[in-house]
Amino acid sequence: MKKGRAFALPPKARKAAAWLKWPLLGFLLCAGQVAGLYAPFALAAVAIAGIRLAGLTAVLGVAAGAFVFMDFQSGLRCTAAAILIFAANTALYDTAAYKKPYFRSLCAAGFFLLVQSIYLLGRSGQSWLLALCAAAVAAETAWLPTVRQEKWGFMCGLVLAAMPWTAFSFSVGRALMMALLLILCRGCSLSQCAALGGCLGLLADLTAATPTVFYALIFGAGGAVAGAVRRLPRLPLGVCAAGVCGGLGLLFGQDVLPVTLWECMLGAVLYAVLPERLLPKRYAAGKRSENVSQAAPYARPAAALRALYDSFFRGQQPQPSENPSVLFDRAAQEVCSGCVLRTDCWQSHYGDTYSAFNDACPKLLARGRAEAADFPLHFSARCVHFPALLQAIDRQTHDYLLRQQFHRKLQEAQSSAREQYACFSELLDQAAVPASGGGSIGYRVSSSLRPRAGEHLCGDQVEHFEVGDDVYLLLCDGMGSGQEAHREATMTARLLRQFLEAGIRPGPALKTLNAAMRLRGETCGGFSTVDLAVMQRKSGCVELYKCGAAPSYLKRGGSVRRLCSDAPPAGLSDSPLPPDQVQLPVQAGDFLVLISDGIADRSCDEWLLNLLAGWNGSSADELTALILSESRCRKGLGDDCAVAVLHLPAAGENQKFAV
Repeated sequence: MKKGRAFALPPKARKAAAWLKWPLLGFLLCAGQVAGLYAPFALAAVAIAGIRLAGLTAVLGVAAGAFVFMDFQSGLRCTAAAILIFAANTALYDTAAYKKPYFRSLCAAGFFLLVQSIYLLGRSGQSWLLALCAAAVAAETAWLPTVRQEKWGFMCGLVLAAMPWTAFSFSVGRALMMALLLILCRGCSLSQCAALGGCLGLLADLTAATPTVFYALIFGAGGAVAGAVRRLPRLPLGVCAAGVCGGLGLLFGQDVLPVTLWECMLGAVLYAVLPERLLPKRYAAGKRSENVSQAAPYARPAAALRALYDSFFRGQQPQPSENPSVLFDRAAQEVCSGCVLRTDCWQSHYGDTYSAFNDACPKLLARGRAEAADFPLHFSARCVHFPALLQAIDRQTHDYLLRQQFHRKLQEAQSSAREQYACFSELLDQAAVPASGGGSIGYRVSSSLRPRAGEHLCGDQVEHFEVGDDVYLLLCDGMGSGQEAHREATMTARLLRQFLEAGIRPGPALKTLNAAMRLRGETCGGFSTVDLAVMQRKSGCVELYKCGAAPSYLKRGGSVRRLCSDAPPAGLSDSPLPPDQVQLPVQAGDFLVLISDGIADRSCDEWLLNLLAGWNGSSADELTALILSESRCRKGLGDDCAVAVLHLPAAGENQKFAV
């Protein structure tokens, strides 16, 4: 058994836990309230859960928790805000706005304030301030997934939910809050520890019906002490922080000293006994940890592979197996279609015919062939073409079993490939992002998209970015047009960009993407062309990779070179090798033009060759606009169009690039 896997859950348990995660979080986080009126952590959970079943079950969990832990009016408002957040996620999930890091934070805070503002009209400034604080908590918690820290937001909400659990004024929630503070302070600087303690203490203060700033001061000071003595062992560190909290309790209210001290001491003990593997890495010299800095070159390739797995395979259900009744249907179509007793067998005595086939099915499938004894005598005696029907059923049984065997092998191959992509992100142990250096040549980039007539979304996508000293210009054309083509092209461009920014070279990146898209195409269909240009700014060399893309053009003065490839689009290639690579030495004054097939293709690009040869301008933006305008005159708006131009300015021109 592998190290660290001794207590791993079995697959069924992991699947059940994944199903229960969001409704359970939504339910429990409703108990973490601000002033007894608002449940910001629960709304943040709905925003993070996103769409489909995860988001819907999170809403149901919030609805149940709101009416259990809150009064009717507050619970109704909380449920309404959760429904609006889920509706916004579902309506906008395929737009560019949904992919922005701030989208879910704006949803959580915006819809919370939208619902609450109706009830706050005419209320005091204190009521508005409490609502704004709750909105800020919801927005911050919903933002945490962008930095891969959402678990700590949920932990904070669950700790807040434990605040009402008291015995003799001793709060279990405040003890857990102290433990959480000490855990989080491991990865923070001194100033961050103090600010973190103040924020957690403020949350503890806001749980009271009459908010104060008592625990904000106590936990803020405790966090500062934890940051100052972070090099001590865990138990002495926790005792020091708890002692400061108890001392401040004595200073600001002697009657709360014993309770505050014992709560903080219990939190320190809990922090000391936690296994080291569950805790964040220690903060050191401006970095979270040396291990993190060493792992940084490998984290981004792993994240790119994980994103590919999530986009293509997560949530896909296996195709259902073929119904055995199909073999009888096909045999009957072959033999019974011309029989004189067809109406009698399939209408008057349909029940008897159906029962005869149904009873015979298990026997012939188990044996692998059909025999006369499998069918009842009343059926075989009545059928005038029984020998022919038996032979047809025998052939169909053989074909059905072959299809079942192929289906099983295909499912096994797809499952194996999915597992490889899921595990490879964890096992990745190489690839580093190249560093930028000086002395690189300047460039300009201009790009433009235009959807086909009647569509709001363009099925083409253009990306431009830098990785070290390499400049990448990427154009993807999704199959068809409209929303589906836009989603396909956007996903292909996003995943390929993640691979390239992670330091993976274009050849292996395109090969891996093609293999994944082929597996996905078995069930979902769809493909996308890829036109990728990579310019090395130090050497002035361009590498061109084309997968089913339209021609590209290199303009140098009055001459134009057409660059074509016969490689199929990504997702349709059967070759295990990466696509063909073309190397182009470029120099100052050159223009590299990438287009989609909505502009021109190999059979009708004479006008574009003439246009490029005769154009004498020096602006990439002007050339892009001219190509789009001329293509509209010649081909209309019958297809999506995309143009991307890379220009190397001549000596004395402005070297600053513009996108």
